[in-house]
Amino acid sequence: MILKRLLYICIALISSMSFAQTEISIQADTNLAWIGDVININLKVKTNEQIIWPELEEAISPLELQKVNSIDSSFVRGTEIYAQSFAVQQFDTGRFVLPSLPFITTSGDTFYSDSLTFAFLAVPLDTTNAVFDIKDPVAVPFNFEEAKPYIYGFIGLIALIALLYYLIQKINNSNKTIEEVIELIPCEIEAIDALKNLEADGLCEKGLVKEHYVRLTEILRNYFDREYTIDTLESTTDETINLLIASKVDKVLIEQVSTLLVEADLVKFAKSNPDHRINASFMTKSYDIVTDCHQMKKEEEDV
Repeated sequence: MILKRLLYICIALISSMSFAQTEISIQADTNLAWIGDVININLKVKTNEQIIWPELEEAISPLELQKVNSIDSSFVRGTEIYAQSFAVQQFDTGRFVLPSLPFITTSGDTFYSDSLTFAFLAVPLDTTNAVFDIKDPVAVPFNFEEAKPYIYGFIGLIALIALLYYLIQKINNSNKTIEEVIELIPCEIEAIDALKNLEADGLCEKGLVKEHYVRLTEILRNYFDREYTIDTLESTTDETINLLIASKVDKVLIEQVSTLLVEADLVKFAKSNPDHRINASFMTKSYDIVTDCHQMKKEEEDV
């Protein structure tokens, strides 16, 4: 009975050794190197189980992983053989240990590789060579072909700035000229010229009576605004008359202005259609109003 039990135990041990055997070997080409040099490492695993390969970059810390080759695999006599090579390096002097690498099987077992110890040495200084002074910068001859794009670009930039300056000055001078010309034209001459242009357009003869009176009242209001420094362009007829009264315009002239503006309002609102004689009369009165108002204003200023 005891012999049978021993026989079963031996058979079980032999089976477990034959069906669950994993061997891990790790070798390095050297264990002594200068800092920054690369040490090549070969890793080989023989197993008849599925295994999980470790993450090398995390597992080899504090060493630095420099290069990793892919995992090669082969199947020999019922055993899987996995091989991988990688390189490590270190930039500090001293002794460093590559820890044991864990390999986990699908059955839950974990197998470890051997740890490796490396020594990294400082690179010795070469004291045999003489120390030389720092050399002065070497003078490089001027090359026009290389500098040509920069020269042309600089010239173009200067030309652009000059052009912009010229245009700005021209615009400013143009605006000043227009303002000066406007200020140089006296208000009475401006009004007389405008009346002449209106008369030359012959709007009444063309049947555009309303447009004629709109322009006529605008000419007179613009004249009043400049002559008496008031604002009548947006004012009603009554408001305009009140402003002229406040400016001490002669009563006879105010009556003439009032009659003309009222007639113009009637025409604009289609309540009147004056004939050619009346239109001509109002044009004559408009000339007289401008001339008389300016003459009286000049006499007041001379007193």
